[in-house]
Amino acid sequence: MPKIPTYNAQGRITAEGPGVKTGIQISPRSSVAAALVPAANELANYSIKKRDNTEKLEANKSLLELKAEQQNIIESQKDNPNDEESINNYKTQFTPILEKTLSTIKNRRVKELIKQGADLENSESIYHLKTNSFKAYEKQSVKVYNDKMAVGANKYKATDNPILKVKYKQEFYRDAEEFNKEHMLGTNDLKKRKEAIDSVLFLSDADSFIGLPNAEQQINNLDQSLKGDSFLSNEDFNKNIYDSYVAKINSLAVEGDPGADYDEAIRLTNELEKFKRYNGGAVISGKREQSFAVLKEKILGESIRHEGKVEKIIQGNKFFEYSNGQKKLLEATFFNAFDAKFNKAVNKERAFEAGQEYEQRINDYASSNPDATYSEQQQYSRELRMNIADKYEEIDIEKVTAFNLTDNKFNITRELGDVVTFYTDYQANPKAKNILKTLAKLNGYVQENGEPDVNGFFNVYSEILKTRKEG
Repeated sequence: MPKIPTYNAQGRITAEGPGVKTGIQISPRSSVAAALVPAANELANYSIKKRDNTEKLEANKSLLELKAEQQNIIESQKDNPNDEESINNYKTQFTPILEKTLSTIKNRRVKELIKQGADLENSESIYHLKTNSFKAYEKQSVKVYNDKMAVGANKYKATDNPILKVKYKQEFYRDAEEFNKEHMLGTNDLKKRKEAIDSVLFLSDADSFIGLPNAEQQINNLDQSLKGDSFLSNEDFNKNIYDSYVAKINSLAVEGDPGADYDEAIRLTNELEKFKRYNGGAVISGKREQSFAVLKEKILGESIRHEGKVEKIIQGNKFFEYSNGQKKLLEATFFNAFDAKFNKAVNKERAFEAGQEYEQRINDYASSNPDATYSEQQQYSRELRMNIADKYEEIDIEKVTAFNLTDNKFNITRELGDVVTFYTDYQANPKAKNILKTLAKLNGYVQENGEPDVNGFFNVYSEILKTRKEG
């Protein structure tokens, strides 16, 4: 029976795991094997580094996505002045996002890298949240302070009660002190804030003096009593006084406005031109010299034209009322709701057409004769009313077309034979009443002596009627 060969192990059994191995088992005592050990170790280290880098890449991708979410949450809290609330809001929104991301990661080492990175980012995010909250607090605090100052300034300007003025000034100072203390801004800041308050209140009082007798003296007395040049420079004083005078002058000088007062505007212009601060500084100086020269020329020029414009406006208003009265009389000629003879639909329509023509003709007259006197306007309006009443008196409403000064002056369709008869009657007795006289005058056919040019009108009108008949 053949014998089965056996082998004796030269080493020992071990419980140590091979880790990441190449599979190469070489005795380190062999000279050739010893030379291969460094290369084998390098290969093993490369495999470990490759694994680590891959895991870091995966973790960094997730961290980038988380960072974008963090930035969005930080941005949403940038106007929140309460840093504790801002941080709590951040944690409340970000924690579920982080947990959701970690739940999708299976690799334990990648998950740990993400946790470590998120912790670092959280520290930075909290820093940004606190910084933003402080900035938001400062911004809102400044806005509230400025709003209180603006409201107080309006209250101060609105009253002439000296007791209330003192009270409001004390409130200004108190608000400035509280703001300065709250923000720890120091004594120099508080000094400047109080000087700014003094400047605003002084200029408000100065503005209220403009337009009163001896305004310059009153302003200078107040300026000197407050030692105004200790907190308000000459340039700031001059600029603000100039602007206040200009605003007052412009409010009075509105060319063509019946409520304008150019006499007072000119008085204030002259007062401004000579105005000097109590320390001798002239308000009209530097760049203001040129702008003042333009203002003065403007006011003087407007004052000359103003009276004429006001008269025209007043005349225009009077003529508008008078003209409307004539139109109502014209319409009443054809329609009266309380008179059975004149309350039919045909009467109402004739009144409407006559009124429309009157209105168009009167508007055309007003725009074409801007220099007409009021008596001339009245005369034209009366004659127009009577002529249109004569024109529409006997005509059937079915023969009336839309009136238009440009396209259809002859808006009533008449029979050629009737017109010829009217013309024959006129030739027989030019002094007698005749519709052609009215139509001639309405359509601009007037002789130099003011009488209607019936012949000229008939020649044109008869040709139009012939053309209509042939068409």
